[in-house]
Parts: sequence; C-alpha cells; structure tokens
Amino acid sequence: MKKLYVLVAIICLSCAKQTDYRTPKLVVVISVDQMRGDYLDKYSSDFSGGLKYLDENGQSFVNTHHNHANTSTAPGHATIASGFHPKNHGITNNTIYYRNSRQSHYSILDTSVRFVGTSQCNLKRSSAKNLLKPSIGDIVKSHDPKSKSYSISLKDRASILMGGHHANRAFWFDSESTQMVSTDYYSEPFPNWVKNYLGKEIIAEDIVNGWLLNPKYKTTYDISKDNVIQEGGFFSPLFPHTLSNISSNQDSNTLIGDFLWNTPFGDKFVLKFAKKLIENENLGKDQHNDVLTISLSAADYIGHEFGPDSYEIEDYYHKLDQYLMEFINFLNDEIGQENYVLTLTSDHGVAPFPELASDSKPHAKRISYSKFLYDIDSIDLLVQKDLNTKESCILASSGYRGIEPKFEVLNNCDADTTKLINSIQYHVKNLNYIEETISFKDINYPKCNKIFIDKTRNSHNPNHGYFIKIIGKKNCLIGYSNHGTTHGSPLYYDTHVPLIFLGNNIQSKHKSDTVYTIDIAPTLIDYIGITDYLLFDGKKLGLD
Repeated sequence: MKKLYVLVAIICLSCAKQTDYRTPKLVVVISVDQMRGDYLDKYSSDFSGGLKYLDENGQSFVNTHHNHANTSTAPGHATIASGFHPKNHGITNNTIYYRNSRQSHYSILDTSVRFVGTSQCNLKRSSAKNLLKPSIGDIVKSHDPKSKSYSISLKDRASILMGGHHANRAFWFDSESTQMVSTDYYSEPFPNWVKNYLGKEIIAEDIVNGWLLNPKYKTTYDISKDNVIQEGGFFSPLFPHTLSNISSNQDSNTLIGDFLWNTPFGDKFVLKFAKKLIENENLGKDQHNDVLTISLSAADYIGHEFGPDSYEIEDYYHKLDQYLMEFINFLNDEIGQENYVLTLTSDHGVAPFPELASDSKPHAKRISYSKFLYDIDSIDLLVQKDLNTKESCILASSGYRGIEPKFEVLNNCDADTTKLINSIQYHVKNLNYIEETISFKDINYPKCNKIFIDKTRNSHNPNHGYFIKIIGKKNCLIGYSNHGTTHGSPLYYDTHVPLIFLGNNIQSKHKSDTVYTIDIAPTLIDYIGITDYLLFDGKKLGLD
C-alpha cells in the first residue's frame, strides 16, 4: 500500500511539473550586431537594466563562437537563424565574388522585387532567395501555418536573413524617409501604421539633444581616451556627437537617418518599432507560436568608427542596457513572463584598434590599402620569377577576401596549377602580418591541418570567393582604412559572441562549455516543442 502512495505522489508531482511548463507563445531572438563575447563581463559594473537582467536570470553560454571564417553580418545572421554553416545555407559573405562570372554581388541582391508601403525608396532591392535553408520562423510556420513571423533591423541583410523565406514580413530602415520599408517578396499586406512610424518623429528629442556621454563617466573621463586619432567617420572623435559636428561630406537628404544609424538611438528606434509591431500584429496572443527576430545594427556602425575600447562603445552598451530593460518589461506586461523565450546573441565580434592593442605590441599593425597592394605587386614579381614568365600571375586581391591567381598564365609557361598556387602562398605567408594562407586545394585535402582550416571549410562554397584565403596575424588590420576597425576573420575576437536564453523553466546559470551559433536554432526549435525537425548542422543545447 505504501508503494502505491509513493507511485501516486510521483505521478502527481510529474503532472504538476508538466502543468508548470508552458510552450512559449512568442520566440524573440535579438542579435546585437558586433557585440563581442567579452562585453557583458567588461562592462558589467555599468549595467543595471536589461543586460544585467538577462545575465542574472537567463542561461548564459560564455564560450560561444561562430564556427566559420568569414565573420560578417550576412553569414552571421543566416547562421543564427538557420542552424547551418555558411557552406550549407549559402550566404558566405556580405558581398560574394562569384567565380564563374568573376563578378561580385551583394549576397541578398534581388532585382525582381519591388518596395511596398513607400512611394520612393533608393535602397538596393533584396530578398532571401539565395538563402538555402529555412529560418526559425520558417520552421515554426511550416509546423503551424497560423503562426506569425516577423523580422526587424536597420540593415536589410540582417532583417531579411533572420526572417527567412516565409516571414509575414521583414522590415529594414530607409535613411531618407526614416521609415521601415519592405518589399513584395512577402505576401502579407504592408501595415498602414508603419508608414507613419518615422524615426525622425519617434526619436525627435534625442536627435535634437544629440548623443551625450553619460554623466556617470564624468569623474573618470580622460580626454586622451576620447580623442584617439584613429577614431572618425560620421562624427569627430570627441563627445558630444550632434548634428552640428558631423563630417562635412554627408548627404543632406539622409542626414537624420544617418544620424540614427551612427548613434544608439537607431537601435532605440528598432526596439520601439518592435514593441509597436507586437501590439499591432497581436504577437504572442494565442496558442500559435509566433517568432520575432531583431537585429540591432547601430552597434556595428559605432564599433567600426570608434572601436571596442572607446567611450562610445561603453556608452552605447550602457544605453542598450536601459533600452533592453524597457523592452523586457514590455514583454513581461504584454505577453507574460512565462509566455515567451528570448535569446540574445551576435552575428560577429570585432578587432581592436592595432594602435591600442597593448597585449600584442609590436606585432599589431594597420596595413594600409596602398601598402597591401604594393606587397601583392611585389609578390606577383616573385611568382613570375618562380614560373619563369613576365606575365602577371595575380588577377585580384583583397585584405579579407584573399587572392585570386591568374590561372590563364599557365597557358603560356611551363608550370602547373599546383606550382602557381604554392608560389603565391609561400610568398604571402612570408609577409610579417600574415598568419596563414588557405587555398581551395587545402580545403579539399582531407588531411590538411592548417590553423583555422575547419572554420574556413565551414565558410566554403566552390563557386564563391577568391581561390586563396589569407588570415592576418592577431590585431592586424589588412588593407583597411586609416581610421576605425573591422571584423571578418576567424580570430577569437571576431568569433566570440554572447549567448543567453531567457524563458520559462530555463535555469539561471553560466556555462563554460564551448558551443556555437549553429546551436541556437535547434535549441529554440526543440524548446518550443518541435521535436521532429532534426535537420541542422548544430545541436540542441540542454537548458537545464
């Protein structure tokens, strides 16, 4: 009899546990463009809002990386949304060099679509047609056609690729009108409310006041840190950043919109738009799972211009901390804390300014575009000597894309493809700012054990990109501007990103296991109860 009571108790406890768990009505994925994995810890003392809330209440995977070499916006967002490496989802870079045509095109270019909801838009026409895998929203809608899926960003490629093929609609920002726009790639009618939801009006007060450094930094402010000569672009290096101190060559037709792109207020507008979308489109209101993907792109523009060690980045994340708290509070009130799951991550990291990379001096270098071209021209002469020819042996080169050999030269000299490739790789590797070179032959050779070979393979498409990839040494910017910084390499600071899951029955903890951004989609799909979809490069993470 005692055993029977125990059995009944176990069954009751099991039932109680099951009723405590609710399938989320809304899946929210937020990608903060260019947010490095160390920022949460680096600026933790500044946080009192949403970033602190996520860190304390969510499950954080502190050793999360993109496991591909081309760490840029388009492949990063496609990877997050699909759970596949770029080699399989098809978006290998922002702009792709197509080998068969020897031309480069925007990875999401689609001239067949037309803008809707606006009388005029001068942006590139784009769509998800080149994305070869379904997004999180696509999968959810394939299981329940009554589910809704929306995507939002300042950047078209971020919004479009996160939204996938069957989003109800993806929205991105038009600087000229300061309106969110979209195209006829999506079948749902364009919402009328969006036409009147303008950034220049919603963020009017911030535009007038400008971007001011938070007063909390006043006691520790160091003007030399705020006046780094390598900073520059839309604004001059010093705070405050207002409409009156922007660069003189800016287009007056897009001035207000460009101001939003280059300040935290652009991402503030995106999050406000997201709240309005949830309200007006009734997301998370019924038994059908809805999906909302959001990318915050101003973070990337600010990071490129001022670098990861600037007051601007520190202040951006202080402001984002407050914006996210407002957004989370809205979700808790509007949807219910137990009715949504939220994931925070990023599409890539960023390199420090070489001039400020104290951990690697004197090896840190900023190699100008002219210096890089000079080096490549010099290598071309050496390769010609190796092949006993006077014809150029290099067709094209780029600091991050790599080098394209001129294979036609082999028609007129006594050498083969292997000799040409080996000669170029040998001489490039001897440059004091190059860590490694990886060719298509290396990628296709199963026993190749060069550093970053796996990440390079994960970014590889046989019809995409230059034949020889070059990987710079740590803290070397190759062929880049004299100002700012960038990303795009397989190095740690470009691949390491945050990953936090917040939701019902997800325990608050930090995990140090190495995981990858390809794991995000399978984890979320499983979490919302779709257990029969197993087609991912990534794996389901245990949110215990």
